[in-house]
Amino acid sequence: MIHNVTSATRLLDLLTAFGDDPRVRVVFTCTGSSAFDKGIAEFIAEHDLFFIPWEAALRERFDLAVSTSRGGELEKISAPLVSAPHGAGYNKKLSKNPESGIRGRGRGRGIRAVRRMAAARR
Repeated sequence: MIHNVTSATRLLDLLTAFGDDPRVRVVFTCTGSSAFDKGIAEFIAEHDLFFIPWEAALRERFDLAVSTSRGGELEKISAPLVSAPHGAGYNKKLSKNPESGIRGRGRGRGIRAVRRMAAARR
């Protein structure tokens, strides 16, 4: 399950454990739960990943689900779930901006820019 490009990169690293095993069919989906989702479609196309929409994945049964993020409604997928961190900073705390509904720094904006925007609104 892909959440953002960083988690997708880590997921590909983990999937090398399966190598070219013909018994394993890998299907990718995206929970749509990350505030940092820019570039996911391009990543999927660039790596030629077999991708199905989240809604379709929820209607399927899988032998195993692997996620490198705990975001989204992972409990809804019909499969045993293996979760792994996606790298440095994984356990960072993100606060939610109640005005925008966006967690943390927002979409590609640095924390200083967000603070300046918030101060300008006051």
